[in-house]
Amino acid sequence: MDQTPPGTATRRGRRDAERARRAVSIRPTADLRLTRFRADAGASRVAVPRPSTRRRPVLATLTMAFVAVVTVVTTIPVNSLLTPADLAQAIAPESIVTDIQPQQLGEVSGGADVPIARDGYSVTSLRQQLAAVSAGRPAAFTNNPSGTIQWPFAAGVPISDQFGPRVLCDTCGVTMHRGVDFLPGRGAPIQIIADGVVRYVEESDDGLGVHVIVDHQINGRLVSSVYCHMEFGSVAVSVGEPVRVGQLVGIVGDTGFAFGPHLHFEIRLDGTENVDPVAWLTENAG
Repeated sequence: MDQTPPGTATRRGRRDAERARRAVSIRPTADLRLTRFRADAGASRVAVPRPSTRRRPVLATLTMAFVAVVTVVTTIPVNSLLTPADLAQAIAPESIVTDIQPQQLGEVSGGADVPIARDGYSVTSLRQQLAAVSAGRPAAFTNNPSGTIQWPFAAGVPISDQFGPRVLCDTCGVTMHRGVDFLPGRGAPIQIIADGVVRYVEESDDGLGVHVIVDHQINGRLVSSVYCHMEFGSVAVSVGEPVRVGQLVGIVGDTGFAFGPHLHFEIRLDGTENVDPVAWLTENAG
């Protein structure tokens, strides 16, 4: 005998029918699909969401459109985006110079009233240099500045030791002095006695010290003049150089075997025979 209360079967039936109807109406959507996995024979069914494949064509379309836009922008010349007026202004020069006036010279007034400043440059002759160094010492000779043969100084200076035998010290004995010693003072300019050619130059602190030998042809004979004991670095000529009378040869010093600043001067006939320089110059210097 059925003990189910009246109306119960009716309500249960309606409920079961509603569930069946809902189960039939459920369909998989485009955004959600169910993938079934079976772990074993009695495993329950599990629903796992999978991404939709409908979005891929849209993304690919957008990427291709972006690439096309970039390609077009980078290949179009900049000038194609400008108007003709903009192009004309861009290529026009920055400025146009017109009405250029020719250069003109204006008048300078007051030129005669402007003082002219001149430097203090002056030329000092060997005679003037010698006078400044010798300080008015008594002269042993007179030089002719226009002569073809002159003394080794532009003006007269004192002479100490003469040509010939001499005694330098108590224990030195007698020696032969092969020249003459002039005493114009340290730094006095020495001049060449006649035209010639420089044969020898030596920078030394022994014997004759810094000295120069010049060869001359005088009256058809070789005459050599020798200038000794000059200052280091003062030689103003070089070997093989043609020289003129009155030309600077060097400066008085005390290099080599010397007891003080002086010029030891020699005259050698035929290049080797020493004669008295004072006697020879007295005879030949004009």
